[in-house]
Amino acid sequence: MMNRRTKLSKWCSLALPMALITGLIAGCGSGGNKEVSPSSSAVASASAGGAGTEVSSGDKVELRFSWWGSQGRHDRTMKAIEKFEELHPNIKVKPEYSSWDGYWEKLSTQVAANNEPDVMQMSVLYIKEYSERGILADLNPFAGKELGVADLNADILANQGTVGGKLAGIPMADNASVLLINKGIFQQAGVELPKLDSTWEEIFESARQLKTKLGGNAYGVFDSAPSLEAFMYYLFSEGDKLYDGNKLGYQDDNLKKWLQMWEDARKEGLAPPANLTASFLPLSNADPNKDALLKGSVAIMGPTWIATLPAYENIMKDNVDMISYPRGQKTGSVLQTSMFLSASARSKHPKEAAMLIDFLVNTEEAADLLETERGLPENKKVREYLSPKFTDRDKKMIAMLEHVSGIEPAWYDPGPKGAGEVTKLFEQIVQKQQFGQATIDQAVAEFRSQADKVFEKNN
Repeated sequence: MMNRRTKLSKWCSLALPMALITGLIAGCGSGGNKEVSPSSSAVASASAGGAGTEVSSGDKVELRFSWWGSQGRHDRTMKAIEKFEELHPNIKVKPEYSSWDGYWEKLSTQVAANNEPDVMQMSVLYIKEYSERGILADLNPFAGKELGVADLNADILANQGTVGGKLAGIPMADNASVLLINKGIFQQAGVELPKLDSTWEEIFESARQLKTKLGGNAYGVFDSAPSLEAFMYYLFSEGDKLYDGNKLGYQDDNLKKWLQMWEDARKEGLAPPANLTASFLPLSNADPNKDALLKGSVAIMGPTWIATLPAYENIMKDNVDMISYPRGQKTGSVLQTSMFLSASARSKHPKEAAMLIDFLVNTEEAADLLETERGLPENKKVREYLSPKFTDRDKKMIAMLEHVSGIEPAWYDPGPKGAGEVTKLFEQIVQKQQFGQATIDQAVAEFRSQADKVFEKNN
């Protein structure tokens, strides 16, 4: 297993040159009709051992494909499915999509009924757990054949996509954690935007200035106290860690400081009261139509990911911007794959599932339709192909990814088996503390006790 420094340097070697690829132009495809030569992307994918865009024939096959995201992602993905079906007339793809929280609730129910989709969008938060439970197929038998991997980051494939020797997921895009800023609120108040690399103290000072200018019309910062993900980044910034093997690894004093920080922010009116925070959709929904930032209820929100910027900018236009996650001793921003595509171990059509994944990750035809909505494509040749089309927004995303890559970030840690259950447990316990039903000391003790039991049960 590579150490974090080695992994980071390899990752950056791919991420940092991205600003230089805008002058590179790849050849255009010639179409998917089986009576003509395969497109350039088919040739490229074939050279990488993938299925490419060659039209398939044979028995009729139906695949179910599920993903989470905003309406913009749904629309683009539907068009990509139509293109795949055009290129593979014998394969019908049935789409299933929802917001983040609805997605995982539905998938959990489907798994319990042995009825999960053939291909599913998978988060780094859950890929290890789902793979260890035997839900995700091992894609190794298709790698270099139906599924091209030569142009993907080998380090990410080995350290995030591979679980227990099984290739459980194919990375779609590179990503980094950030905070989003509602620029309109700052402009209305005449307050300067937070610095690109701010501390929590500086973030709260910005919120304090907004409160002075706007009164109770808007809160400065969204209360992310119940988010275990947010707490993990805070720990990284303090030189601590959330997990240690199959158990929690942080110092209890750091959880006390985290909860006290947010309690103080609520009391001062810098963050919304608990009942208002609970009325907003969870941060993880990444749906700008339904959250506090778009509504103008808060000026700073996160953590979220660079890949969410297009969904917000489509609605908020020039009123949204990004900064890195607040720093302490180190930056709190982390690097991760924005998402994976995985196949069900129970799929009756594993080859065709691998072909769909290959199409979405490795081909120009899919890139033309998906562009950067899911983040900056993991496939380096696809990135090069898209570079002449990069908008100012895409360049902003690249610049932020390069920035985070250069400030010694940690890697996202999905945790041991049971981490998904522990994430929900953290939210429930911290919400009790938010509403005054538990003290900070009680919340800290209860979470450690209950989380230890979950990990003991699962590991």
